[in-house]
Amino acid sequence: MKGLKLKLLLVSALVMATTNLQAKTYKFATNIPSKDAAGTLLTAMGENIKDRTEGRVKIRFFWNGTLGGQAQYLQQVQSGVIDLGLVNSATLENLAPEITAVNLPYVFRSLDEYKSTMLNPEVTKIIEDSIAAKNVYLFGFLSNGFRSIYTTKPTSSLQDLEGLKLRTSPSETYMTLVRNLGAVPTPMDFGEVYPALQQGIIDGAEGGLAGLWEVKFGEVSKYALRTEHTRLTDFLVSSEKFTKSVSAEDMKIVKEEFLKTSKESFSAVAKQIEKSEALAESKLGVQYTIIDKEPLIKRMQPMYDSALADPVKSKLLETIFKIQGR
Repeated sequence: MKGLKLKLLLVSALVMATTNLQAKTYKFATNIPSKDAAGTLLTAMGENIKDRTEGRVKIRFFWNGTLGGQAQYLQQVQSGVIDLGLVNSATLENLAPEITAVNLPYVFRSLDEYKSTMLNPEVTKIIEDSIAAKNVYLFGFLSNGFRSIYTTKPTSSLQDLEGLKLRTSPSETYMTLVRNLGAVPTPMDFGEVYPALQQGIIDGAEGGLAGLWEVKFGEVSKYALRTEHTRLTDFLVSSEKFTKSVSAEDMKIVKEEFLKTSKESFSAVAKQIEKSEALAESKLGVQYTIIDKEPLIKRMQPMYDSALADPVKSKLLETIFKIQGR
């Protein structure tokens, strides 16, 4: 009897040791706060993955850029130092120019158009292959709303943007877009925007208007033009090391949860943006101006011509046009 008990104890200890060896906590880097719509979705995703894998895959989130700016932590994802990251399409474009098309102004003109395009398997495959060639792996994305212009100086038309210094993402596509507005592109990390607005280093920024409330840009920037020129997509990416360290069974769960989060982001983020924009207006006194987009769309045509003439960038743009029936 004593021998049997000893064997059972040994088996139990072996099972526990094996389970502990399989369990791992993975680092996820992001520059967004934990409490906004996207942060809430990611937190829920992490909990679901932990529960469904019975603790074998745990994700620890590092919020608000605590592991550096996106360009910094993307390099660490690429090298396997960081396991996972939320990286926007402007930053990812610098790594893989093949995805430039998703950053072009007015390539998406409605949420429905954006949704049907980004969930299309052909689009996913092109993006997936282009970044995998650089040792970065696609698991999903978060919808991030349309981007517009907000300024510290009074603006009510495109003409008012002439010569203004506008913060933009460090992407050639976004910098060209700002030049086409007649403004001066000033690339800088997201975390530097508030003090730059406050100190007059920049006159405004190109970005999501929800930030006027959520990051309190509206305290120093009271004017917004609804250009709604692009939708900057936040991609959920991983290192090659992560893809090899998770079992096939658990990887299936991880992919399912990432895809579920991608789909949920459309409505969750849209609701959050609507609420935040209204609060910026009512609580911070931000003034919104709706503009005629047609002249702006015409200004951006050379960017399409350039992308279509580039063999690296044209494939994704042509695929998007085919899906949209353009």
